[in-house]
Amino acid sequence: MPKRVDAARRRDELAALVVRVVESEGADAATFRRVAEVGRFSMGVLTHYFRDKDEMIASAFDWLARNSFATLKARLAAVPTGRARLEATLSFMVPARGEVTYAGVWLALWSAARHNEALLRTHRDYYTRWRSLIRAALRSAEKAGEVEPVAGMADRVDLLVAGIDGLWLGVVMDATRHPPARRRRLVAALIRSVTGA
Repeated sequence: MPKRVDAARRRDELAALVVRVVESEGADAATFRRVAEVGRFSMGVLTHYFRDKDEMIASAFDWLARNSFATLKARLAAVPTGRARLEATLSFMVPARGEVTYAGVWLALWSAARHNEALLRTHRDYYTRWRSLIRAALRSAEKAGEVEPVAGMADRVDLLVAGIDGLWLGVVMDATRHPPARRRRLVAALIRSVTGA
């Protein structure tokens, strides 16, 4: 009797493998042939699940985003509401020492999304969800009286996102300039400058 395969699970396993290839060798290297070589299976396995390389790469970014949000959700379960939750939400996106960042994958997404509609959609979906988490954390801090009432919510959220993106890039490109204690200080300073609290 042939072995039954859970298609969604198998697709996720393949996406995780693509993430590994992009992280270690770059997005250009993540061809059907190379991913199949690394995974030690035939290219037919990939063509069964993905129409082309763009769909395979988009699936990898989707997998990475889903896993990132699942990890964040698990971490936030132990964090109370209010400013602490806002700080935890923002700090999550700033790599800790020794933490796997998948920096090569995110940078590849940002670069490729400018010319690829599928990747651009993935990128926009990710940031829509990221902004909604920050918005919820900001509202929680406001409700707890720990930040000033939030006028211009969209602008504040975008400023927080931009600040964290910049700090993330700084840490990825020059971690020695941003030791962990400084990262925490900069996140707290960003919150103060945007919220007035």
